Amino acid sequence: MVRAVIFDFDGVLVDSERLHYEALACALKEKGMDLTWEEFKVGCIGVPDWDAVKWALKRNGVDDDKQTSEVLRRKTEIYDAWLKDRLPAVDGMVDVVKALAQKFVLAIASGSFRYQIEAVLLREGVRDLFPVIVGHEDCEKGKPDPTPFLLAMERLNEFMAPPLRPHECLVVEDSPAGIQAARKAGMKCVALRSYYEDEALKDADIIVDNLKALLLPKVWEHFHMPPLL
Repeated sequence: MVRAVIFDFDGVLVDSERLHYEALACALKEKGMDLTWEEFKVGCIGVPDWDAVKWALKRNGVDDDKQTSEVLRRKTEIYDAWLKDRLPAVDGMVDVVKALAQKFVLAIASGSFRYQIEAVLLREGVRDLFPVIVGHEDCEKGKPDPTPFLLAMERLNEFMAPPLRPHECLVVEDSPAGIQAARKAGMKCVALRSYYEDEALKDADIIVDNLKALLLPKVWEHFHMPPLL
């Protein structure tokens, strides 16, 4: 039985991966480097920003932590400048979150910085529906390591009785790295077709077109639960 839903953030609650790509591409261009969208999809979606920048630099023949820090700092500056006006919530996000919050406790486990996540949730009026947010700064290891999801469950268990167990947590993800992390954590997983084809998402329990599909009975039937609505 599902008792908690843990969301990824980028590509799941907000349509942000293109913005992350553009910010990183700009930061790299300033140093005479480049990165295509297809390359970004291969190595940068679903992983912490540090890992994404380090991977992008290696694609350009650079393996240096100092340069990784410099590019990450610049990428973050660019992204944050765009955050308010160019980062839309995915279609139906508010309605889906409000519906799920009626039946489950909610959390976010993401490679984005917590202040970036909270800025969007506050803007959309749903910050109070997420008692736990695990961001980039909370974990030494990011996805595909299971630590972000396990930490989210641990923090939920500070007020859950009886305590949650991994199989009672449903993860909503959109990347292979995130799905791997959910599996390693022993949690159920719904994958959204945000940026990847089904073959890349095949390890999820069920694959759906978009976030709004979480309101459909077929999703909850898959987990032997009654529909939300």
